Amino acid sequence: MITIRPIKNTDFPQITQIEFESFSDPYPLHLFQYLAHIEPALFLVAVEDKALLGYIIGETEHRFESLVGHLLSLAVRQDKRRKGIGHQLIEALIEILKNQGCRELVLEVRVSNYSAKGFYQKQGFREIRRSSKYYDDGEDALIMELNLEERL
Repeated sequence: MITIRPIKNTDFPQITQIEFESFSDPYPLHLFQYLAHIEPALFLVAVEDKALLGYIIGETEHRFESLVGHLLSLAVRQDKRRKGIGHQLIEALIEILKNQGCRELVLEVRVSNYSAKGFYQKQGFREIRRSSKYYDDGEDALIMELNLEERL
């Protein structure tokens, strides 16, 4: 059975391993530690037995007069992808953000990452704009948004 829970300090080695197998420009350990410190309720992990299967990191931002959720990172172990774990992590984050009063959830995804873009579209995200040269290597990002008020 998969459990979604907030991060613990003992999770960092497995998170770092998933990050390095998932991204060409992985976040460093100190950034994970900082993010876990500033908004620990929005750094969630999926665990089965004692194995960490994936994680999601969110934050909240004030935009104009609204509180907006920002999905910073989502990754699932390669051998556990396409089993609904990413969906469970997003749903758990959405529930927390809605309880905090967020009206929308935004994210950035590489334009070349077709599988991630398709995954997010299946979750209900829609493309709202393109950000030129967003990533360090010069690649553009698609900015995607999910209206949390329309979700039950």
